[in-house]
Amino acid sequence: MSDVSDSSLTTMKPTVLIVGCGELGITTAPLLRAQGYHVVGARRSVERLPSDLESLAIDVQDADSLQALAAHPWSAVIVTLTADSFNPVAYEESYVEGLRNVLSALAQQSEPPLVLFASSTSVYGQNDGSWVDEGSETLPAGFSGKTMLRAEALLHDYPGDATAIRFGGIYGRSAGRLVQRLNQGQIYSAAPVLYSNRIHYRDCASIFTHLIQHASTQQLSDCYLAVDHQPTPLHEVMRWLAIRMGLDIQTLEETAASTRGGNKRCRNARLVATGFRFAYPDFTAGFTPLVPASEE
Repeated sequence: MSDVSDSSLTTMKPTVLIVGCGELGITTAPLLRAQGYHVVGARRSVERLPSDLESLAIDVQDADSLQALAAHPWSAVIVTLTADSFNPVAYEESYVEGLRNVLSALAQQSEPPLVLFASSTSVYGQNDGSWVDEGSETLPAGFSGKTMLRAEALLHDYPGDATAIRFGGIYGRSAGRLVQRLNQGQIYSAAPVLYSNRIHYRDCASIFTHLIQHASTQQLSDCYLAVDHQPTPLHEVMRWLAIRMGLDIQTLEETAASTRGGNKRCRNARLVATGFRFAYPDFTAGFTPLVPASEE
């Protein structure tokens, strides 16, 4: 891992900064480099970044530490923030105050860079299984969705181009909690129907790269829904997994799933219209490499 210095950014390559560079940012970096971009990862604990990724130590909640953001001519900035815990105060500090500080620093440049902000489908409050898109009403009941909406509103006053990417449930790093529940003998109930909207983390990384490239020739929309092609009831996802694992579905105990994330089906048509193509278009494509098929 190398630190950013004035000399290191004299490269003629367009440079992308990834703020809050965690697993998703680390996955995105090589995709951007493959397209000819120079990439810098910025976070508090830069020692956790790969050795081949240039780093910048910042704290989004410390405005003074962000002056380095104004000092370099970024081509684009990807903002992937994470709250320290799941509560209103932590969310406000990270997603609203943190983003406000980042945008304020970037706005000092004579030509503020493109900003891509990782938001969430939690901004939707629909709970009846209806379809939603970027033009649908956003009246979330929970604090997480309300906080994300306040963060997105900050992008409207940013003097450069900015877009919010509303990701669904990100999966794919491991088999995950659904497999864990099945191994514990539980399956989510079939009724009432509760839809899940998910996206593989590698497709998330590809979306960042795609939209940065797309922005070089086309104006981006103010937001994009980033989910795969197949919103699916949680029971059906778990049933498919159980069959693949060789479990006897009749022996599984039905349990109620949390409705904290609402109950809606998200459309990805706006994103697809930009030319983006999913490597994992549905949950079966994403889970197949993660969950070995039973030999029984």
